[in-house]
Amino acid sequence: MEVGELAPQYEASQQRSWLGRNWRWLLSLVVGLALVGSALSVFAFNHADATKLAMATARSNPALVQRLGEPIENGWFIGGSIEVTPGSGRADLAIPISGPRGRGTLYALAVKEAGVWRLTLLKFSLDADATRLDLLQ
Repeated sequence: MEVGELAPQYEASQQRSWLGRNWRWLLSLVVGLALVGSALSVFAFNHADATKLAMATARSNPALVQRLGEPIENGWFIGGSIEVTPGSGRADLAIPISGPRGRGTLYALAVKEAGVWRLTLLKFSLDADATRLDLLQ
């Protein structure tokens, strides 16, 4: 093998752009940041005051406890939105919950006024049933 035969391969590797040489590291960084962001989002929703209030109210509802059994646990992936400022806020949540007898979704609307969260809507829907149980009545 002569030196002239290796030259085209060497030149081709030197001509690749920075992105062409480092795309794997860049892709790993983007995927890692997405995973960290998702984990922080899940953690924030699960530990939000509005979520805690909705779950505490649901767990104390005798009709829901009778339907699902105890303990009633919330799922990991809570959907919805939470907007908070120091004195006010609004939360619109869909919380997957389950108990020994079944599972469903807890729908909650909460408002924060003067620093205090208040539920304006709290309904439960069993996964197998389209009827909604109002938990605030």
